[in-house]
Amino acid sequence: MITSPWTSRRLLIPRWRSLIITIGANELAAPYPTIVLSETPVVSFDLLEKLDSWRDSPNVMTAGELVGSSLVVAQENKAVEAAQFLLSTESSATVPLRRLAALALLRAGLEEHVPVGLELNPQVTKRGWRKRTRMYSTNALAWVELSLHDLVIGKKESAKRSMLVALQLAPTNRHVLRSASRLFLHLGDAERAYDTIADCESISSDPWLIAAELSIANLAERKPQNFARGRSIVVKGGLAPRQITELAGAIGTLELVAGHRRKARKYFRQSLIDPTGNALAQAEWASPLFGFELVTAQHLNSTTEVDEAKVLHLLHKEKFSEVPDMCRQWSNAEGYAIRPYEIASSATALVGNHSRTIEIVRKGLTIKPNSAALLNNYAFALSHTGKLNEAEHALRGIQRENELNWLVSEANRGLLAMRQKNHVLGLTHYKRAINGFSKKKDERSANIARIYLAREAALANIPEAEALIKNARAAISRLNTSTHNHVIQEAEQALISPLVL
Repeated sequence: MITSPWTSRRLLIPRWRSLIITIGANELAAPYPTIVLSETPVVSFDLLEKLDSWRDSPNVMTAGELVGSSLVVAQENKAVEAAQFLLSTESSATVPLRRLAALALLRAGLEEHVPVGLELNPQVTKRGWRKRTRMYSTNALAWVELSLHDLVIGKKESAKRSMLVALQLAPTNRHVLRSASRLFLHLGDAERAYDTIADCESISSDPWLIAAELSIANLAERKPQNFARGRSIVVKGGLAPRQITELAGAIGTLELVAGHRRKARKYFRQSLIDPTGNALAQAEWASPLFGFELVTAQHLNSTTEVDEAKVLHLLHKEKFSEVPDMCRQWSNAEGYAIRPYEIASSATALVGNHSRTIEIVRKGLTIKPNSAALLNNYAFALSHTGKLNEAEHALRGIQRENELNWLVSEANRGLLAMRQKNHVLGLTHYKRAINGFSKKKDERSANIARIYLAREAALANIPEAEALIKNARAAISRLNTSTHNHVIQEAEQALISPLVL
């Protein structure tokens, strides 16, 4: 039995990508009203400090700090002069810094001042960011980039050290805070991830931080503190749709889980006016729970960073053979994420492509060696390819931390025992899994376990096989899906032409 590729509950936790991609997604712009009457947007204290430093001492360092700060708060017009200086022939600015300057000028509407041929979104190496943190040691955003590079290559402690430096330098910066929370979640410290966001003094006025707090609270087993404030921001209106897309999606998720479907639908629709890829994926996850599609083809074609949403869409359409390639694109964008591997390996296992399942799992285990979902899929695929000792070793690595994953592993212990011709033990493990799922009121998983048990019983030609196949036929009729039809067909064929394993 495999881990379900459908996420039981997706949370709208912050995504962490490179700074330029995040800026391009307009996730760092200040949440100004869509209509500003006679007022001028308030300039942040941090930006004013950087502006004064630049004016007092115009050099590459002060110019770089000003440009970086202006991009974060979407006030690039304050840094035009500094950006032009960085791009001038007399400047000694590094190439990454010149790219940020060019991006600032583009966002300020001064495209004609951007040098021709300057690539804005290249693949920057870890060495490049390490060099930049040495040259500009107070640049918090550079430390975040270095942390990201370390995390992708598996250097978790190095990533953590760099992020702690960034937090010390910019404890109220949205990009730093959201990135730090995602890092701590990846490191398995949900409480620290939550506290990083919830304890920030600027959270009450920042819809992006409120969205993160509402979503991470569940993982940290905390009660969300800003639900009413977040709802007020969305209901009151006045902010650009992109600025509240993730907040509306986070509120919609909480309302949906609480059973308030009508309220939830309203918030999800608000989140889809101008969604981030993260908000779009959340709506795609929620669609089956509403019984209709929230996400349109136009959303999938026009939104950026849409890979995860497309993966979920393919799963809902049961197009499992297309899922792995889309998961690979998703993984390329979020190199530290484990879910693309978990979902891809489940999809390949569902269609019986066990060799590809093994290949995907092995790559995923380099990111998270103790992933119960991957280890279950690994044991399932290895058992089907006759590698029984390896399957047994994989199952030993699954800890009883998550009851559903543990019950899946019980079914896989049943599979392994049946393939080892220990039929009594195999039946015992399968029945433990089925009874456990039923006690947790997860009848879908219980029925799937019944189907796999029937096939193994038929393949082993044990006396109980016919009765178990009869139960499996009833189980498959309750699933309302054709996904497992091939399993019951294999069982019925084995009953006709017995083959003792």
